[in-house]
This record gives sequence, structure tokens and C-alpha cells, in this order.
Amino acid sequence: MITFKNIKISKQVLEEGLPLPVLYFEDENGADWYELRDREWQGDNCFVAVGADGFISTWADNPNFLTLSEGVSVYEVDTAALPVDISTRSYRYEDGQFIQFVQPAAEVAEQRKSVLLSQAAAAIAPLQDAVDIDDVTEAERASLQAWKRFRVALNRLDLSAAPDIDWPAVPEQIDR
Repeated sequence: MITFKNIKISKQVLEEGLPLPVLYFEDENGADWYELRDREWQGDNCFVAVGADGFISTWADNPNFLTLSEGVSVYEVDTAALPVDISTRSYRYEDGQFIQFVQPAAEVAEQRKSVLLSQAAAAIAPLQDAVDIDDVTEAERASLQAWKRFRVALNRLDLSAAPDIDWPAVPEQIDR
């Protein structure tokens, strides 16, 4: 099985007719990627490229289709060991094992709060403008108050209780 750790660009060659240079890579031991690949790849397994953080950045059945960059490591792995959901989930690769990344509940809650606060700000701005220029309907005034109450409630949430958070209801949009 091929292991190619901590790769770096060893040279760039301008080929006639190509708009960009051809990149050559070597690993931390000075081995050439293309020589190693051509010599050892049997065509049976797949490959994962792993960043310095341990996360899989790309994978392919054929090493010619990997997206390589400096600092990544490439590992040949048994195709049967590749997680079936690798295209839709984040995985780390450590000591020959795939470890699914599960985002901490507090981070998920913080992201949700941020999205909801942005939604509230977008709803409040035109309603507040109508108030500021004294051209507001009663429906707009009520909607503005509902959105402001919603925003205050969001800012008072205790996200340390994630994932058990009692989220306030998003106000309904008014028809204009």
C-alpha cells in the first residue's frame, strides 16, 4: 500500500501548449509521487489525501484524480474500508482508521443562532426604516415588534445547554 507523507512541490515544468505548469511532488523522504504511483499502484484500492489537521480533503479510486497540494499526505486504502458516506460527511484518517467528525452541539447551536440573527436583522431593517420615515402600517409595526422580541429572545438563549435549547419561534413575514 502506498503512503506518501507531507508532500511538497519539488518542481514546476512549463510544457508547450499547456497554460499552467506541470507540478511534481515529493514526500518528506524525497520520494517522487509519480514514480512511486507508477511503480506500486496495482489498480485495486483507492486513495485519500489527508491534510495536516488529519481531515480527508479528497479521495479517489484512481490516484491520477486526486487534488494534491503541499502539506497533505496520501494513503492507499482498501476500497472496502472507505466509508460509504465519505462524499457527504467529514472524516479524519488516523492510524489507518476512518473517524467520522461530529460537530459539537454547542457549535451547531451557535451557527443556528447566527443564521437566525441574520434573518432577524434582514427582516427588521426595512420595517425600522418605515418607522423612521413615519410611513409604517399597523401590520408593519406589529411585525417589527415581533422580530425585535425574537432577536432579544435569541440573544438571551443559554447555548451551553445545547442540544437541549428551547428556540423561540420565528415570526411570520407580513404580506406587503
